[in-house]
Amino acid sequence: MFDDECELTNEEILELMEKPNPHGLEPFGPDWEKEMDMHPLFMDDVPQEVIDGTFERTKWPVLASHLDMMYDDDEDLEYTATCYKDDGNVEYKKGTKEGFIKAIISYTEGLKKNCVNEELNSQLYCNRAAAQFSIGNYRRATQDCEKALEQNPTYVKAITRAAQAQLKLGNRTAAIAWCDKALAIDKHSKVIIEMKVKALQKLKEDERNARKRAAQEAKEQRKNTILLEAFRLRNLNLFLPEEDDEETAEERDARLLDSLKCTSHGHVTLNEEGQLVWPVRLLYPEHATSDVIRQFSEVNSLSDHLSYMFPPGGDSPEWDPDREYTLPKLCAIYHAGNDRVEMDKETSLLELLTKHNIQIITGVPTFEIYVKCSDSYNKNVLSGS
Repeated sequence: MFDDECELTNEEILELMEKPNPHGLEPFGPDWEKEMDMHPLFMDDVPQEVIDGTFERTKWPVLASHLDMMYDDDEDLEYTATCYKDDGNVEYKKGTKEGFIKAIISYTEGLKKNCVNEELNSQLYCNRAAAQFSIGNYRRATQDCEKALEQNPTYVKAITRAAQAQLKLGNRTAAIAWCDKALAIDKHSKVIIEMKVKALQKLKEDERNARKRAAQEAKEQRKNTILLEAFRLRNLNLFLPEEDDEETAEERDARLLDSLKCTSHGHVTLNEEGQLVWPVRLLYPEHATSDVIRQFSEVNSLSDHLSYMFPPGGDSPEWDPDREYTLPKLCAIYHAGNDRVEMDKETSLLELLTKHNIQIITGVPTFEIYVKCSDSYNKNVLSGS
């Protein structure tokens, strides 16, 4: 409960609000979110200019005021730097992101004092590296460790933290090199030995995975070469968008293979018998629906699949309640521009593709299926509309 004597009336509150800020700081304005991000208590990350100590005081007034209140420039430089280090340690031990960020700011301010105590400076760099590591800035952490070692070349803690940061970055070889550097100083360090073992294991795992990827890529390349040769032997009309006269044959082949794999219906493959197996789309214009046969061998005919899809006496699709779609009544049409050409349902897919020079777009041969003499057939096929 507040004491009644401390409570302000609405009029007194309004009067206070109209008075200028005695500290010279303006309240949050329309860009309050940006201003909050620049407040040391609320910033999500530490800008590089703050870390480097090159920030403009007019741009960061709250941070500058905070630092001015903490320390007097007339203090002994080493003492002040030590105080900044101690403050940073307190913030770091909180174990929160806000604490790590405030720790980085404190360590940076300590370094800006440029005191001659190299051991103190190396500790400030190493501690800042730990805080950077804790918020995921592994490259900055490594850089700070390197600067710490410039001040103290045998600082094992800085070497260890650099190794940890390189492991996080996935740089196994660099991490091992840092571990070796630390072991040259402290060969019995259990932490460093375990870290080196872990890095070596990860490196071997990376090498195994690289060999697997290389073998898989070589296998895929062989398959692609055989597939391209199968296309050439059959003289297929494969649509390739955005023709480029200056591209090499290898570049064109790669682009062709990519275009054949850009559909959700699957893509053409070559089976063990050396037959091309296509995804084939069947359109039913009268009912505005379609089917996709994902595994249509080039040696099979349209009748082979239609007889299975529309069996005599079998179930019919929901969109064909009158059972009009039966194999004897069906015809297959290839739609090329404004022309529609009727296909022989009993002919193999390969013969249809080559005989009629059917253009295969995105690797999916497409045919329209009609019931002969139906209104849709008469309108779209016979009249050519």
